[in-house]
Amino acid sequence: MNNKPSQSPDITPAQAYEDVAQSVADRALDREQPSDAATPEPAKVGGGFIAAYMLAYFGLNLVMLMPALFSLAYKVQVIDPEGKDTSLGLVIGLGSILGLVFGPIAGVLSDATRLRWGRRRPWIIAGLLVSTLGALVLALAPNIPLMIVGWAICQFAVATISAGFNPILAEQVPSSQRGRVGSLGGVSAAFAGVGASLIGSFLTGNMLLLFLLPPAVFAVGAVILVLILKDRPAPADTVVPSVAGVFKGFWFNPIRYPDFAMVFLGKFLLQFGFTFFSTYQLYFLLERLGFTPEQAAQSLAAAGGISLLALMGFAVLGGFLSDKLRRRKPFIWLAAGLIASGLVVVSVAPNLIVFIIGGALLSAGTGAFNSVDLAMATDLLPEKDKAGKYMSIYYLSSGIPGVIAPIIAPLIIAIGGGGNYPALFIAGAILAIGTGITTWRIRGVR
Repeated sequence: MNNKPSQSPDITPAQAYEDVAQSVADRALDREQPSDAATPEPAKVGGGFIAAYMLAYFGLNLVMLMPALFSLAYKVQVIDPEGKDTSLGLVIGLGSILGLVFGPIAGVLSDATRLRWGRRRPWIIAGLLVSTLGALVLALAPNIPLMIVGWAICQFAVATISAGFNPILAEQVPSSQRGRVGSLGGVSAAFAGVGASLIGSFLTGNMLLLFLLPPAVFAVGAVILVLILKDRPAPADTVVPSVAGVFKGFWFNPIRYPDFAMVFLGKFLLQFGFTFFSTYQLYFLLERLGFTPEQAAQSLAAAGGISLLALMGFAVLGGFLSDKLRRRKPFIWLAAGLIASGLVVVSVAPNLIVFIIGGALLSAGTGAFNSVDLAMATDLLPEKDKAGKYMSIYYLSSGIPGVIAPIIAPLIIAIGGGGNYPALFIAGAILAIGTGITTWRIRGVR
């Protein structure tokens, strides 16, 4: 249930921008390759670099996931116990808008940064400082409006960090090692997802520590990483596009390219339903199963470990079978069915065991979806020579729901007098079924 952003439907909007920022940057610059395009492949990296990369990636994911999965929900129910459903939706939804807008711009600006210290390191350190400020605001916020401000600062910080962090794998690691280093980064991020709720459960007595620990952990890895990073300023001939030029590239004609429109809509629906669950799973355990916040967080961590195994198993198996059978759509149908089933099971869960079973089904579906969704989107690109543009658009299919879904969710929860989390999860299941329908309408892949 607590999944790594790049491996699953995203839990927060900022997670989608990790990939969006760089691909938009490459597309939006719209220039010939600068002089460093012919730079030899990076030298092989050693164990120290890999360890620093993993630690920094763990910290970055902790910065994103610990508030999204536990800390925000915990503090909101302390500040506003009666209106916590609406307040949490406003904090996450409204607070994420800034990151949604700034993410692509940050990627472009990072590509064009010409400071003597390099073009990536300044963004990582600046993002770290801003993240610490946002965490401090969240920890001390006495009301919901200030929490919205704090979360907006944090999302701005994640977009800033991602602009400097994401290109590292391509720029610093040779192709012969990228798969291994990338997978190890994925493992560290997955552990951050599982550990986010567990760590939070031990810090509920200290709001400052609850919110400041993630940026502190990230600081350790980030400082080590930037000290050993061989970063350079952007080439002198780098051209910076206008802000309007960056966002203009996010438009495409869905009537002219119906297959790509359907694959976009399918992921959008799936992410919408997933966000319903990830945002309100803590409150479900509090209200429906009668757990304390500490018990609920520890239960989410245990469930997350089991769900992680299901996600990884189905992702690996699905990817292998999809390539072998040369089929994409059946795996999307399987994913939609598993996710819908998991949400239904969770919605009626009378105890933790059933909740864990539902979460495992949900994560298995997530793994099946992740095994083929990027491949299918790539197969359906309208213009192969503009892959950066269209993949940037595709990633927004998981970023936008992270802003909208938390705001809409309280309206569903309020049905029948309030606290109707089963209705919310059932709504998510219906959206997942919609992904199956959009996939059926795709004609360009089998």
